Amino acid sequence: MSDRPPQSLEAFRQESLLKRNWILFWSYIKITSLVLGGGYAIIAAAQEEFVRRRGWLTDDDVVEMITITQTVPGILACNSAIYVGWRIGGYSGALSALAGSVLPSLVIIMLIAAGVDSIRHVIETPYVQGAFIGVIACIVGMVVVTALKMRKKAARNVFGWCVAIGCFVGLSVFRISPAWLIVAAIAAGLIKVGVGSALKKIHPEKGEAAQ
Repeated sequence: MSDRPPQSLEAFRQESLLKRNWILFWSYIKITSLVLGGGYAIIAAAQEEFVRRRGWLTDDDVVEMITITQTVPGILACNSAIYVGWRIGGYSGALSALAGSVLPSLVIIMLIAAGVDSIRHVIETPYVQGAFIGVIACIVGMVVVTALKMRKKAARNVFGWCVAIGCFVGLSVFRISPAWLIVAAIAAGLIKVGVGSALKKIHPEKGEAAQ
């Protein structure tokens, strides 16, 4: 079975259930086999695959995915795979994407654990350490590109920028837990909507501006 992308998401959904699940499974096999660096690097690669190359998701979907996957328990990479699989292929798609995201890491970790003593001297060589440094720098670049792409969608107004800057300062300067920052951002969004609705009843023009 080929994983050549259909012309559209609608065309993909006309494929057989087996083929749809295989495409999602194999897509995540490739992503998690080739991308190092954890959740945000996986999200950046998934955005490239499913937004840029295939056109099955939008940048708004990616923003929504990050919001949801950050606010629920679990591993970010797995949560994001479940979200992508579900949005594209329903419940079976979610399971297929999850399996594809877990399998490469599981196999690699088991192999490393089985032979860690024999390869320790290789891992500690300057060449391998230099390769790791290069990979880490590449991951930072990927995450920055993803953040810049999301900026136009997430920080659309003064409120969005204030929340983004506040979260950045809270995380980098005050070392506040990301979970608490997310809770605070949700509360701020709810307050903004509430204030906007109240102002709209009193002063329609101000209410529209607050929304």
